[in-house]
Order: sequence, then structure tokens, then C-alpha cells
Amino acid sequence: MEYPLPQFLSIKAKVAGPLNLKQLIYVVLGVGGAIMIYFVTQSLGKLLLFGLPLVIIFLMFAFGKIKGFDIPTILGRSFGFLFAGKKYIWKKVDAPAPMIPKAKPKEVEKVEESTVTLKMSGRSKLTNINRLIEIHPK
Repeated sequence: MEYPLPQFLSIKAKVAGPLNLKQLIYVVLGVGGAIMIYFVTQSLGKLLLFGLPLVIIFLMFAFGKIKGFDIPTILGRSFGFLFAGKKYIWKKVDAPAPMIPKAKPKEVEKVEESTVTLKMSGRSKLTNINRLIEIHPK
């Protein structure tokens, strides 16, 4: 009996149009931050100076990928590598090292040409196969 296997497990559910929930949150945070910068500073120049890079960074978080990994995943793994301990202390194991015996090369037997004889059969096997096919059709 065959069981159906789920397909396309890596596809996320779409929440708003072509965006999944994670992408929607990043876009809303970026645009919301830019709007807050505009209302706090009341200046179009400061909006372009601070808000535009903020929106670009959040769009990179939402849609950017490097070698198939999301940007937040890469940043999280990078910080984990930077701040994790990297000290490895070697400890000697008291067990003896495994010994693997070396393979000995096989001696090739030399066969003289005078001892080699060909066995010839009187009938061909093709006629036997042909007879079996004609007797037992599918």
C-alpha cells in the first residue's frame, strides 16, 4: 500500500498577497519605523537620511537570501559563532589504537596456453530459447 508523502514542505503560507507572515512583519516594521522618523523629525531630509536606509535594511531581512539562507538566519549564526566558546581541549584516550591488517596481494596463477581448451557444445542455446518462447507465450 502506498502512502501519500507531503510535498513542498519548505513553502510558507501566504498571509497578505505574496508575503508570508515573517516577510509581512519585516515590511511593516521597516515602513512603520520610517513613518515614525518622519513624524518625530517633521523633515523630509531626515526621513531620506534615516528612514530610507531603515526600509532598505528591513526589506533585505524580508526578501534577501545568501546561498539559500535568510539574512536573519545568517546573522544569528554569525553572532553565535562570534560569541560561542572556541576552546577545544584534547584529552588522551587510554584505549589502544585499532590495528588494521594490511591486505596481501593475490598471487596471479599463470596458465599455460596448452592446458586451456575450449568447450564446444553441439547445439546452440538460441534454439532452446526460441522453442521455450514459442511454447509459453505471454
